[in-house]
Amino acid sequence: MRIATLFLALTLAACHRTHASVRIDPSIETLVPPDTVLLVGTKLEALLKTPVYQQNFANREIPQIRDFAEKTGIDPRKDLWELLFVSNGKSSVLLARGKFADEMMEPQLERHGAPRFGYKGLTLLGTERGAVALINSTTAAAADAQALRTLIDERGSSRGPPAPMAALISQIPANAQFWAAYGGGPIHLPFDENSNLGNLNRVLASIQTGTLWFDLSSGLSGLADVTCASDDGAQKLEGALKALIGIGRLSVPRDQPELAQAYDLITVTQESHRVRLHIEVPQSMVDKFLRMWLGRK
Repeated sequence: MRIATLFLALTLAACHRTHASVRIDPSIETLVPPDTVLLVGTKLEALLKTPVYQQNFANREIPQIRDFAEKTGIDPRKDLWELLFVSNGKSSVLLARGKFADEMMEPQLERHGAPRFGYKGLTLLGTERGAVALINSTTAAAADAQALRTLIDERGSSRGPPAPMAALISQIPANAQFWAAYGGGPIHLPFDENSNLGNLNRVLASIQTGTLWFDLSSGLSGLADVTCASDDGAQKLEGALKALIGIGRLSVPRDQPELAQAYDLITVTQESHRVRLHIEVPQSMVDKFLRMWLGRK
């Protein structure tokens, strides 16, 4: 009887146990300002080890990464462990965890015209329009100089993401290598309003809160889960997403019918104020799915 009772107690405890959520490195988590409404995180170290990256990106030449490495002496694929984009809707900062030894980074930046200046005991490299602040040998922040000064001013009082953002982050699984959390408020992405990407600003305007994550550990799994202001807004968003998927399916060349199957791996559902877009791509179809979005290698 005691064994049965113990077994029942353990079973109930397991049923009530919450899933592990994604974690932000404490060194950059404590730099997140209290007015943050948007967080975008990338676990680079984990991402680079996934089969999807190794098979589809490891040997791909990416000019932006090459240029960044030449200018700073830092190769994101080797020297960066984690990135966190932080925004309050008006200004934004990119926080990074990696190898930022001064003797490696400063001469490279200065050689490319990035002057060095200080603020409250920290070294900043760059100009008023764009600079890098070296918090310590493994933590850095990039933004315009004024945003960096504000970040440094608030560094001692920051306690990590505000409660509403922390609640959203808790919904993101621990094994997500790329994720985002949006707590509502004024966000305007820097895209041409007349372009396809400009539609993202109109989509964000209809969203109150939301999360997005991708896991490339085995195949490609992803979920966008957003809450709109009303049922009507959620229905319109669901319809717009399904229309985009339908247009994409129709644009597939007739001689590549396998690409049309990739669109079948995207599902959109709506319930009350909530809209979910789910992607579940098995390892055997990841190449086709990525080719649809990124083109051939």
